Amino acid sequence: MKKILLVVLVLCLAFGGSTAFAADYPTKPVTIIVASKAGGGTDTMARLFTKFAEKYFPQPFVINNMDGAGGQRGFDALARAKKDGYTIGTLYTPHLTAHMSAKRARYTLDDFAMLFNFVTDPGVLVVPASSPFNSIQDIIDAEKAAPGTLTGTTSGPGGDDAFALAQFNETTGCTVKSVPATTGSSGAKATVMGGHVSMGFMNLSQVESNYRAGEVRILAMMTPKRHPNVPEIPTFTELGFKVISDSSRGFAAPAGIPEEALKVLVETFEKVIADAEFQAAAKEQLELNIMTPDEYKVYLEDLLVVTNKAYEKDPW
Repeated sequence: MKKILLVVLVLCLAFGGSTAFAADYPTKPVTIIVASKAGGGTDTMARLFTKFAEKYFPQPFVINNMDGAGGQRGFDALARAKKDGYTIGTLYTPHLTAHMSAKRARYTLDDFAMLFNFVTDPGVLVVPASSPFNSIQDIIDAEKAAPGTLTGTTSGPGGDDAFALAQFNETTGCTVKSVPATTGSSGAKATVMGGHVSMGFMNLSQVESNYRAGEVRILAMMTPKRHPNVPEIPTFTELGFKVISDSSRGFAAPAGIPEEALKVLVETFEKVIADAEFQAAAKEQLELNIMTPDEYKVYLEDLLVVTNKAYEKDPW
């Protein structure tokens, strides 16, 4: 009898604790581990979210910038954070999966409960306005005429541009050599516009203004569908080539947090995303591209396949 009573008591405490958690959460601020320095794109995204989340979440979200090792320090910290619903964090690609492919990460995708992706900056293949290349086929023809002579600027090993170049070479049969930019996106753009490389593997946000000014040509988008900002530019997929690449930023929680907390967090994100004022502000500051938790998970799983394949061919 005593054992039965003890079991009943334990069950009551367990269900009672769960009910209390669901009713009370959150009772204190929630920390957002931002895996980058203050002022960058990921930090901007996180702070914009916290500003509008104040309307819908009874506690503040507190930013904790934790940069270092290409985001790995912040990603690791998020994966190991206490699973109580009071710590979430940012993820960005391709760095998240690149560290895993390179066996540097102490985390796997299973260590995260995906929340929402907010930003996707699509990859593009660009050439200077003076380039003789007007299509992907022109590049392939040039490769056949002089194998091994083509070059392309990238952000360096482990970046989305490097993976894009690897995919491009594989799908077209070209042997474009990577020329990593040493001074960031501005340096990469100058290298392309100055004609110092045959082409550039970049992101739309880096060159959209230059494209509109007629200073560069975008030959193809690395997105599954045409981008609304430049609907006239075809995708690699349309042209018969498999090159999918972008740089994304989103949010996740440590896997295993209480379902009640996860539900409240997801509902808060949904309310922020639906907020008209947030939408207007995001349009000015972000390449907004919302993915639900399930969509975000599939996106990252597919990306891991790409980075694993790229790493096997060219370890960085």
